[in-house]
Amino acid sequence: MPGISFDRVAAIYDATRGGERRGNMLAGSIAPHVTGTRVVELGVGTGVIAKGLRQHGVEATGMDLSAAMLESAIGRLGPRVAQADVDRLPLADASIDTVLFVWVLQLVADPLVTLGEAARVLRPGGRVVALPSTAEYDPDDEMAPIIARLGPLRTHRLPASEIAGARLPHLELVHEGFTAWDGFSQAPSEEADNIEQRLYSSLFDVDDASWQRVVVPVIDALRALPDPERPRIRRNRHPLLVWSCQS
Repeated sequence: MPGISFDRVAAIYDATRGGERRGNMLAGSIAPHVTGTRVVELGVGTGVIAKGLRQHGVEATGMDLSAAMLESAIGRLGPRVAQADVDRLPLADASIDTVLFVWVLQLVADPLVTLGEAARVLRPGGRVVALPSTAEYDPDDEMAPIIARLGPLRTHRLPASEIAGARLPHLELVHEGFTAWDGFSQAPSEEADNIEQRLYSSLFDVDDASWQRVVVPVIDALRALPDPERPRIRRNRHPLLVWSCQS
């Protein structure tokens, strides 16, 4: 089973995911865990994180399944990009110092298999740095509990804690923490529009019955919040996991 391609949302991905502002913020959390100079970001998307890493002296090569996303990445990273499936990397054994995954492991058929492929291309002592997609929000965020009702559409995703606790051949977990908190502005109506337009991967192929049963009530609840056009200041952070290659 191939990974999920983001071709269909490539043109609006940066505008709906924070763009370079978000990329720079996440790069600041990732950079301290990078080792060596042969760095590859798998699922590089539009290249905002790899570009942000340059501010920290890290030059990353990017790989992604989506040709449309890579068109934007080329504009940011130049020729340091390639189209590839993260489960079948065009890389030699033990050829890479650091492998990066940012909001990617929820998109693959089996994240443990994907991590195993990353281990294959890592040199001994190399690292995997991964940010699972599940975010933690401020307790008083009024939108987060509503959006969490989309959970039944994400049952295929392994929680970050389960990924962290998995026994992975050749990989030893050396860090389990979070990114820095990220603050951003968003109105409930804006998020309702994003969901209605199926901009998130968990919504790409939802069947009609599930859409009516799960998604429509979430859209309605967001639009029913007081003053739904008013932007709220929201804050979230993401799990950050680091493994060292032992082989």
